[in-house]
Amino acid sequence: MRHFASALRGLAISVLMLWPTVAAGQPAATQTATTQPARPQIDRLNRAFLEHVGTLGPDYARTAEAVREAWQSYQQSMPQSFVPDALALLYADYREALDAFDEQRYGDMQRLAGPLRESRDPFLAANAQYLYARALIEQGLLEEAEDELRNAVGPAAGRPEALEQYTPYASHLRFMRAYCEASNLRFAEALQTLQSLEAEVPDAPEPVQAGARQLRLEIERRERGTLDEVAMLMSYSAARLTVADATQRVRSRQDEAVALLDKLVEEAQEREKSQDGAGQRRAAQDKRPGAPRERSEAPESGAAPIGELHRAPAADPSQMWGQLPPAQRERILDSLRDRFPSRYRQLVEQYYRSLAEER
Repeated sequence: MRHFASALRGLAISVLMLWPTVAAGQPAATQTATTQPARPQIDRLNRAFLEHVGTLGPDYARTAEAVREAWQSYQQSMPQSFVPDALALLYADYREALDAFDEQRYGDMQRLAGPLRESRDPFLAANAQYLYARALIEQGLLEEAEDELRNAVGPAAGRPEALEQYTPYASHLRFMRAYCEASNLRFAEALQTLQSLEAEVPDAPEPVQAGARQLRLEIERRERGTLDEVAMLMSYSAARLTVADATQRVRSRQDEAVALLDKLVEEAQEREKSQDGAGQRRAAQDKRPGAPRERSEAPESGAAPIGELHRAPAADPSQMWGQLPPAQRERILDSLRDRFPSRYRQLVEQYYRSLAEER
């Protein structure tokens, strides 16, 4: 069993990292040349940006000229990187935010990109939104990132499709929103966001398209009513407690985990009673005078014990619990000790330890 949260994190990394490296303020000639096919949307974006640069006024005249000269190199090798790199030349704060990104100083990246989201320059605002949301995600602030991506300020406020006019990161922003929604256990919203991404941005970069397909698959094949779901709820709660979030939404997820654990414990106890009852009936039959002995009473060497023949189906909680790494099982037990009411602790811990022994 793969941990759902771990699968999502790996998926997000694979999509967000497969993007041309932004070297803040460096001309194309100094960067590693990577041929990128110019998608129609990227071509329109770059040409609109070149026109926009000409309207910035005399204060930006010399930098604007450098941007126009650099376009010749970017057009052939890195068209998708042109607008972000040009913005780094034009605006010092944006360049500093990119530097913070390169150095993994995500708190500084968030602080620097935040005010730029409300810039009068729509290209700067839209690209700063990507950096801001990315900084939140890198810090594990997925609820905050989801709020940012759903309630964006700037030129695309209320119109996510408008982002394509100003940033090459438009499809990435939509994928990031779906990733945050899924990580925050809002699966219906995540599927809706993925649907709009596929329908409205059919020429999204291949890493984004592949990531969207895989994210949809992860959501659709997640296990419900099992320890996998318990792990999802606990992972969400642990992540939010790490960032000091003790709001009702976190308590609600913890309560869901308690309720599901109650259900799993009750089902396991019922199975145990059923197995015990069946064993007692067989024993009573064996004690009757003249009752024939069952051949399975003395199994051959290597044969499964009687109990194995009467166990629950393969998808029972013990199997799923046993497949979790030992360290992960211990973390779950630690969470139980810290969070769950005292009336649950002994019962649930004993239950889980017995599951581990069965495996």
